[in-house]
Amino acid sequence: MATKFFTIVLSMLALLAMPISTAAAQGSNLNVPPERITDAEKIWEQELHIYEMRRGGDMGYYLSLANPGYMAWPAPADVPLSYKQLSARIGDGQLMEAGERITVTKKGLSFDGDTALAFFETHRTQRAGGQAVDERFENIHVWVKRDEDWRLVANMSRAVDENRQRLGNPTINRVVE
Repeated sequence: MATKFFTIVLSMLALLAMPISTAAAQGSNLNVPPERITDAEKIWEQELHIYEMRRGGDMGYYLSLANPGYMAWPAPADVPLSYKQLSARIGDGQLMEAGERITVTKKGLSFDGDTALAFFETHRTQRAGGQAVDERFENIHVWVKRDEDWRLVANMSRAVDENRQRLGNPTINRVVE
């Protein structure tokens, strides 16, 4: 009798735990639909690896994910950079010295067919070369699935302060005629 009771209790606990673990999985992927979890995990894995390599000064991995039509608009740039311009700046993959310390925080991910938008924040506390800083950026990466690989097609980044106020981009308030 006691064994049957414990079996029932354990079964009920298992049933109660299922929605919690599902909610936790969805929360960790920012409400990505269940059928897109694998894609979301692959994209976030690549996002984190970009910044891991960047800490070592290596931008080659980042460039290897970019489609030839890729455009990047980093926060300090007045205009977006083409794949060709980015390639010329990166050269052998060593755009910067090693030593950058940067934390990446997921903020959102959306899908439409084979296109995904990754929204995230970065907080840089040390620039490449060792200078201590407190720099924050809001970022968007646009990904397209080609065969089974996710490739970058666009990026935009803007500098913000700790209160999420925009910083350091002279084009934000430019009058367009």
